[in-house]
Amino acid sequence: MDDKLRFLLDPKNRKARKPSIMNYKEGEKGLYLLAKRQVIEWTDVHSYCHTCLSPLAFHDAFDASYCTECDEWREEICADLHCEYCKNRPAKPSDRKQR
Repeated sequence: MDDKLRFLLDPKNRKARKPSIMNYKEGEKGLYLLAKRQVIEWTDVHSYCHTCLSPLAFHDAFDASYCTECDEWREEICADLHCEYCKNRPAKPSDRKQR
């Protein structure tokens, strides 16, 4: 193959013949994300890591979600310096095992 890129543009007169994005079959309605050989419903994307797309875990003692793959918290520490959950939260989720 040569080093040229070729783009095939769809003519405007075919636009009416394309299926609408709203023409779903029953049971297929909604938006999905395909990641790591999984189909994730759009409404559940918030429960997956935005970096590696692994499912997030939740730590009750610190009232925060975290990614075990990235070893990072996915929730900010709150502004209250006396918060019982945030004041003792370690920098990384894996550091909690050492306490």
